[in-house]
Amino acid sequence: MTKAVPMKLPSDFTWVEATSDDAWTGARLLLDGCNVLEIHPLRDGWLVSVQLHDPINPQANVAVRSVAAGMRWSARWARSRIARLRVLAAAERRRAMIPMAPVAPIPRPQREQPAVTVQAARPTLHELADA
Repeated sequence: MTKAVPMKLPSDFTWVEATSDDAWTGARLLLDGCNVLEIHPLRDGWLVSVQLHDPINPQANVAVRSVAAGMRWSARWARSRIARLRVLAAAERRRAMIPMAPVAPIPRPQREQPAVTVQAARPTLHELADA
């Protein structure tokens, strides 16, 4: 049986396969360093999990029989979505680069106090008698 080679992807896409020294198994597809999807073991087979989520067109996980089969399916899937994946990866990198600034509480607006007019005090009877 021959091992089929995955479909050719542009140079900004790279495959990273796990080695025996790694704590994970399977393969990952990266786009300029951004994790697009992972192929990892699940029970007796393998699962392709899309890590770069698209809110417009969400993708379900796909079960495959081997890492090579997962790489072939993933390459076809990515090839049909190259432009959209580049946009999503760029947004993900921007989101990762922007540090979250601490959010200061917004001061509540002060309600205007009604203007108080000070009137001259009327003299009392005692004050008038002394004058």
